[in-house]
Amino acid sequence: CILSGGLDVGLGTAKALLIQERLAAESLEVPVYTFARSSLEAGEAQAIQVGQICSQRPRAILCAGALFHPRVFAELEAYQREGGIVVSYDMPIPLACDQVIFDREDNAYQAARYLLERGHRAIGIGMSRYPAWAEGAPYLPQTHRLRGFRRALAEFGLPLREEWVFLNGTYELGGEEMARRFLALRERPTAVTIVNDYVALAFMSEIVRAGLRVPEDVSIVSHDNQRVALHCPVPLTAVTHPVDAIVRTTVELVRERMAGSTAPPQRVVVRGDLVERQSVAPPATR
Repeated sequence: CILSGGLDVGLGTAKALLIQERLAAESLEVPVYTFARSSLEAGEAQAIQVGQICSQRPRAILCAGALFHPRVFAELEAYQREGGIVVSYDMPIPLACDQVIFDREDNAYQAARYLLERGHRAIGIGMSRYPAWAEGAPYLPQTHRLRGFRRALAEFGLPLREEWVFLNGTYELGGEEMARRFLALRERPTAVTIVNDYVALAFMSEIVRAGLRVPEDVSIVSHDNQRVALHCPVPLTAVTHPVDAIVRTTVELVRERMAGSTAPPQRVVVRGDLVERQSVAPPATR
């Protein structure tokens, strides 16, 4: 089965469904489980649900654990001790199992470094907010993105400005929220890197409606590089999310384990690439 900390209208769901499709083509039943939004703040509820899934003794559990409460990993570890197979994909998790890790730190570094190399020294970052219990968790996507963002700034001798770290809702509503906060600033960054393309689209639309120009007044680099990035009013420069590589490698690893492999756990890291379009320009002279 597939166990995801949360499904969405974007790539989280796309990855789960692609993995399901490829394994189903081999006559395997692959149900997908996720948590109710209300349980994202309740570790006990998550742990009970995962315990119930493990008690059904699936041959393998493929998990995307970005929003797993720490209590969940104890249930998965107990399942492993009883002979169950766990393969993790997307984020690193605190479990001794095969893991396919999307290097979000590198993605954020690439995006920020690209803007810095084009002359920007006032750069913000937009990301989704996280459950209160997850702050500082090592397997939280935002933790990795901020690390990469800070690293790029540090290479140019720049500090992280907390007022330019935008923690928002998701998708279009998140972009609207980010734009409101951005427009209310007395001193604004000249460039922003935004997770994800849909948030960036809404952000772009709102600031343009307020009279700003992209990229003349504000440069934008988005994350994921979904098709919508091509269809924004100004096509988005974006750092890709390597969905195909994540799906392919995850399926290969679970096949090997189901075939009887007893090799030590593998950690396979996959990275995205930057795709240039029209949403970035050097900062305007002031």
